[in-house]
Amino acid sequence: MTDTPDRKIRPLNMAARQAEPDLPAYPEPVLGNSVATLMDSGVGNCFPGLEFDLRQLDVRFFPGLVFAFPGVTPDGPDGTQGAQLVYADTTGDPVFDEAWPWVQDLAQKLNGPEGSALGSGQWYLHYVEQKGRRIELYDISVWQNALLYTPYEGEIAWWIIRLIERSADPAEADLAIALTQRDPQGQPMGVPVVLTGKRRAYLDGEGMIPDVYHPGELTASMCSPWTHDFRDCACQYWASNHPDVVLGEVPDPNDRGRMQSGQEIPDRTSETDPLQPVSFLDWMRRRTDPAADVQAATTIDGARPYRYDPYEINLHWQELDFVLQGQEANVTPDGELPAADPDVAGPSLPAICADLRDNLGPLEFILALRYLYATFSIRAPEEVTAAEAAAWPGLADDLRAARQILLSVAISEMTHLRWVNQMLWSLTALRPDVLPAYRPVVGPTSGHADPEHSLSLDPATPGIIEQFVALERPGGDIDTEYAQLVKHLREEDGYPPGLFQLAVRIDSDGLQHYHKFRDVHAILAPYSELEHLYLRGVTLADPSDAAVAPALKLLEAAVAALQDGYRAEAETARSNADRAASEALIVEARDIMHLLWEKGEELAKQRIGIPFFAPFRGGCGG
Repeated sequence: MTDTPDRKIRPLNMAARQAEPDLPAYPEPVLGNSVATLMDSGVGNCFPGLEFDLRQLDVRFFPGLVFAFPGVTPDGPDGTQGAQLVYADTTGDPVFDEAWPWVQDLAQKLNGPEGSALGSGQWYLHYVEQKGRRIELYDISVWQNALLYTPYEGEIAWWIIRLIERSADPAEADLAIALTQRDPQGQPMGVPVVLTGKRRAYLDGEGMIPDVYHPGELTASMCSPWTHDFRDCACQYWASNHPDVVLGEVPDPNDRGRMQSGQEIPDRTSETDPLQPVSFLDWMRRRTDPAADVQAATTIDGARPYRYDPYEINLHWQELDFVLQGQEANVTPDGELPAADPDVAGPSLPAICADLRDNLGPLEFILALRYLYATFSIRAPEEVTAAEAAAWPGLADDLRAARQILLSVAISEMTHLRWVNQMLWSLTALRPDVLPAYRPVVGPTSGHADPEHSLSLDPATPGIIEQFVALERPGGDIDTEYAQLVKHLREEDGYPPGLFQLAVRIDSDGLQHYHKFRDVHAILAPYSELEHLYLRGVTLADPSDAAVAPALKLLEAAVAALQDGYRAEAETARSNADRAASEALIVEARDIMHLLWEKGEELAKQRIGIPFFAPFRGGCGG
């Protein structure tokens, strides 16, 4: 975009704003994965694997080694296909920071004579062996009374590697591999180098891909986007992270018929109605065809007549709109961003911990239960009667979508609660001399009168959904607080890098929640005048009602298990103890929450709402 006043891109994500307050029009990007890379916001949500090449994870399946999986050349097999060693190096591999005996043995081999041998000439993976079973990466046949080894091509080699199991015991070395060189005919030769170790874990305890993977490595084998491949890959999708179906503020599809018949069409603008329903548009539609601005077709054959063909992309790619937060946008609203005051000091470490403990942690717990209560208030698709389905054909699907979205946000808030606790115990362990001892934060807290900490439980009426939209709105109080936390963790030295990533992820998820609630509002808008079609008529029960006693006991049990689990996780992080105890407690809490979900559904069908906050009235649940 240009730097003219009406063409500036101003980020709504507060974390991005805070990164470079002196340059509001062009802020420095916030480190870490953007929201657009998340699976629930990209094409990979429908076609998993298009966000990155899954095979690239397995190039580092064995600690200290990096492989490639070349296939057969156009001229046929040449002996170079299979699992080809690219290089061996223990530097920067977090596995070699561990003290397990097998790690030390492997490091000695790779840094010794065998490792030096692997650095000379070309080596290939000869076999993998696990649990007494060995698979050689060759098709072995007999030719002229001799064994002929034909190397498997790269894809088959990857299949075999992909099937290698990973044991639960991190100290157990259960995988042996052998590497050999090959002669010009592709036959293995020489003495194999045999290494013993363990299959790499591709996700750490927080679900993050380890730093051993270099930037761009997971997409290195994918198609180049700005070629004809941009339009048609083998599966009709561009094999990269680009918009597929986007939101666009266009008239209702029925307006097309009224336009053709000469009827007057009411004016709709997003400025006057920020919750105006939007349509799903094909991002690659021809902009010169008005019919393409109505709604994206649901099949390839239906969409193709209105999309740019491959040759057209070279001429018209600049007409494709920018997509901000899932919506097409040419400009962003006017208004200057507030400049940072260089004389104002940032928050102190004790203040940050107090905010996490007394404000943000309780807030995540409160929002999770408020959103869960709203989910219970919406009818399940199977509750739609035959008469209602005939009159409202899309009702069951709309109910299913609204419930799934609300439940996903409630679960996300529980994940944020865990991350807030992790930041707390990490900071406490970092500076025990100036911070109070860590205590789990699992519950609301008293002393807050702001709307964010409201303990009200309400059905998902249009007005309540609008409140949820306002709570998660970019630039709101919640977004601003997390942005300040992101800024502090990013700019100050001495913090573990994972804490910054957790804060960024929470802040980015807030943007997703904002758009998801807008989606719920749009989905339920057709029934705003007929709330009985989608609401169960749930009424908040008195805490003394015997019907809700089992549900409240389940809630208390889940909270207790989470408190014990977080306390055990904090001890595990502090003393590097076994994670089994903390993981068992977390699993117990999740199992209890599943039972709570079933009980909540049972009560909601009887129009009984669980008073979730009753056990916590008058104090903190942490």
